[in-house]
Amino acid sequence: MKSSSRGYVIAGIILIVAMVLGQVITFLIAPESWQVFSERLPVILAMITFWGPIVALLSGLFVYIVLRLLGFASLEEIRLESVEQNNPTPAIVFVGTLIASILFLMLVIRP
Repeated sequence: MKSSSRGYVIAGIILIVAMVLGQVITFLIAPESWQVFSERLPVILAMITFWGPIVALLSGLFVYIVLRLLGFASLEEIRLESVEQNNPTPAIVFVGTLIASILFLMLVIRP
């Protein structure tokens, strides 16, 4: 295993341990709140599975329309503009769409 792959594995393990430790601490501090959240979790997951594909479709459509309006006809043109001409516009559009999608999910998913 390469050292870079090993670094990713170690980082992943650290993140998982931090998440589990956070859940244990939360349970010890406020077990009632943790219990209510765990009972409500199936409803939240159902909302995500319902709205997730809709948001993904709308986001994809938004990216397609905006990139067409910016004059990009293909993914190759976007790559050329981003990498070879050092223009961050396509990356900004993708990140903006990602942020908008997360905000939309926050609006439609109410626990």
